[in-house]
Amino acid sequence: MSVMQRAFKALSILVIVGAVDLSITARVLFTSGTQLEPLQLVTLILSIVLSLLLGIMGLRTDGDPVKVSKLFLLTMLAIWANVGGVLLILLTGEVIVSVIVNALIVAAFAYIAQRVSKEPRP
Repeated sequence: MSVMQRAFKALSILVIVGAVDLSITARVLFTSGTQLEPLQLVTLILSIVLSLLLGIMGLRTDGDPVKVSKLFLLTMLAIWANVGGVLLILLTGEVIVSVIVNALIVAAFAYIAQRVSKEPRP
């Protein structure tokens, strides 16, 4: 197993942790009375769901370049949801750190997944 494949597995776990952290943040925002716009709420929920799926599917690939390359569409959807969430949060003047951190984790996952998918096949 190459270094990139190990990094891919570690980032798969980190994506799941980021999604759980983001869900805790959403719960805290909901119970604290913070009013989120409907579009912000949708992007937050999409970010959580797609990040969880990305992490679980990433762990199921075992770092195999052929299987990792099949995660392209899910990775792109997760990136778009996270970037949309960051933009909506920043445009309203709020700064929610876990939204930004989750977007960075998903971007790192996408980069490492691209590197793993380009590795030579055994």
